[in-house]
Amino acid sequence: MRAAKLYDIGKLKVETVEIPEIGPSEVLIKTRVCGVCGTDVSMFRGRYLPVKPIIPGHEFSGEVVEIGEGVKNVKAGDRVTADENVSCGVCYYCKRQQKLMCTSLYQIGIHSDGGFAEYFKAPEGNVIRIPDELSYERAAFTEPLACATRAVDRAQIVPGDFVVVIGDGPIGLSVAQVARLSGASQVVVCGHHEYRMSKALEIGADGVIDSRKKDPVSAVFELTERRGADVVLEAVGKVSTYSQALEIVRRGGHVAVMGVPSAKESIDLKLFDQIFNKEMTLHASFAGTYDTWIRAVSLISSGKFKVDPLITHRAGLEELPRAIELMEKRAENVIKIMTSPEYQGITELR
Repeated sequence: MRAAKLYDIGKLKVETVEIPEIGPSEVLIKTRVCGVCGTDVSMFRGRYLPVKPIIPGHEFSGEVVEIGEGVKNVKAGDRVTADENVSCGVCYYCKRQQKLMCTSLYQIGIHSDGGFAEYFKAPEGNVIRIPDELSYERAAFTEPLACATRAVDRAQIVPGDFVVVIGDGPIGLSVAQVARLSGASQVVVCGHHEYRMSKALEIGADGVIDSRKKDPVSAVFELTERRGADVVLEAVGKVSTYSQALEIVRRGGHVAVMGVPSAKESIDLKLFDQIFNKEMTLHASFAGTYDTWIRAVSLISSGKFKVDPLITHRAGLEELPRAIELMEKRAENVIKIMTSPEYQGITELR
């Protein structure tokens, strides 16, 4: 099969490799579409490269073509996506329904071969069927939406909350939509890309703050009678935006961080002003879980979540280095790039 394999920093080669062999509890899936994620960019540039060589890609959809002898609830021909987080099911954390804390957790496309190929494999328990009317391209957005949904869950938004989302990338724009669906009375997105901020308004944000022109902390305080936001969701992963989140949230409010920071970075805290005296609650959310995958499929297939405005480009496997470059440079008109063994070149969607 054709696959894009990452050998080292910046060295991604499309080549012919063996089709994955499945075990008794696994299924083989023909890749239809796979999204390109910021994590893929980090792997390509060496900021995060846990295993090499590896076939990246963890935002996938496809068709089941083969099942292991022990598989009972999935069959060949099923249209599916899959939760890329694979846990052991028997450790302390798994038994407490905290699979993301599993001591043996691995992620398809990050720690094992993924969806930048014609085929990939997944455990039966991670596979989720998608409705016939849901396109493979839209279904490939399930993973980022599952992540956004879990972050909103952890942020504990209640109807009427004033919510600020820091970040205008695919995750930030997804979080903004889910926050709105969760009952927020106002959702404001902080960003610095003209195109993406226009998309934020298109998908239902009540307002945007251009951080190039105005300090987000001052802007939010002006909008909230100097209180700050009830809930802040950070979707960038920088020291500056983590700090902004702690400043923007009101006393007694909630902050949920899901932007991926560098493992080498740290943050200075004003322990009395930002934490103790504020009695704020800080949540972290680094991935989605199986239940948020199921809910994400429902949100996309029902049309409640607007996915089409967020998909801006298609790229063939051979064009992945160029697609990664566009994402890394945060080109103004780029939000989410989808790849497929069936796509050719790079196509901008309008």
